[in-house]
Amino acid sequence: MFKINRKLKELKHNGERISLAIIGCGKMGASLINQLGDIDAIEVSLVIEHTPQKAKIALIDSGISEDKIINTDSYDEAYEALNKGFVVVSSNYRLAYKLLQITAVIDATGNPPFGAELAAKSIQYHKHFITLNVECDAVVGPILYDMAKKAGVVYTGIAGDEPGSIIDLCDFAYGIGLEILVAAKGKNNPLDNYANAEILKDQAEKKGLSPRMLTSFVDGTNTMIELNSVCNCLGFLPDTFGCHGIATSPETAVEDFKLKEDGGVLSSYKTVEFSPGMAPGVFLIVTSDKKEVRDLMKFLGFGDGPNYLLFRPYHLTSLETPITIYNAVLENEPTIAPLHGQVADTVSVAKRDIKKGEYLEGIGSDKVFGKLTDHTRSIKEDLLPIALITEKTKAIVDIPKDTVIDLSMIELDEEATITKLRRRQNSMKL
Repeated sequence: MFKINRKLKELKHNGERISLAIIGCGKMGASLINQLGDIDAIEVSLVIEHTPQKAKIALIDSGISEDKIINTDSYDEAYEALNKGFVVVSSNYRLAYKLLQITAVIDATGNPPFGAELAAKSIQYHKHFITLNVECDAVVGPILYDMAKKAGVVYTGIAGDEPGSIIDLCDFAYGIGLEILVAAKGKNNPLDNYANAEILKDQAEKKGLSPRMLTSFVDGTNTMIELNSVCNCLGFLPDTFGCHGIATSPETAVEDFKLKEDGGVLSSYKTVEFSPGMAPGVFLIVTSDKKEVRDLMKFLGFGDGPNYLLFRPYHLTSLETPITIYNAVLENEPTIAPLHGQVADTVSVAKRDIKKGEYLEGIGSDKVFGKLTDHTRSIKEDLLPIALITEKTKAIVDIPKDTVIDLSMIELDEEATITKLRRRQNSMKL
């Protein structure tokens, strides 16, 4: 009971600490920095941010005095500053993995190409790597996880984001002997695959998000990518291309998520899904073949069975990340990792007609959106995972709207770390 709190207090009492480098100071990074100000023995030592003032404000808001913050891109200056008890703000991301004092690196950028390079380097330098960058994890997570195991460090997604929250609920269900049939998340925004930043500009401003980020939520790409990471962790698959998106509620979910033969819409179980009626929560459809278990579940108000709903009605995003930090650094346990390899892929679909020579731009753009499919199909049809798109990815033929884009239609950025990692991952059949 209260294990994390107790262990961190012991760490502080012994004069020890976990020293973090946080890369990215947007909504998630800034809120994490603030939250860590109230937690024993986990300290933000380095913040990497292109706009140093944003990092400085977040640190001051967390309780760090302005005179304890040093802004430098120099390794020697940063090293000396950390030894003297200062917190360093920098635009030099290489400091995150090169500074000896740093225990763990946290990617809060949401930028897949950058995230891949940062993860690979951090692991090579034997830093634990904690990623909020689910976009990167969904496409090269398996090879990064493999690299981390070989390096003796932890590669993990976070508690609090929907994938981590789903896996936390799965851990509970498996831990008490239940069988999981469906792993699912609520969807916060109405689905519009053709949404773009221009349409969503005012709405994004009200929500405090970048228009591009909100676009990735509304067009469904973010949901697909999050479920992609869940697939890679559990070994589950989408029931259909892009999932069904079943409208449901806590009262009707058990009925709504049945097999077709039982009056539902699913062709099979061991699947992932999303539902507009369950946001901001995550949920499972579970079952048991034990009569006594079914009798007790009925007694407890879970219905007649044989299927039951386990529902967590919230996820707290980066505010739950301290749990992941503790487990990764002190228990050597990931919160969520691609244990089953690349089971699924979020592939690119044209939002509009794309002309030969145009750059695809990727997640949150007006060019493409992502849909979840199984990895076997992705490899067989040579489909383009949306997170592989960089600023140099170019159409080499005209691509009509609604085309599922394959690699023969585009020119990949072969020099990008993320491309190299994905090709290596495919060759290793991870």
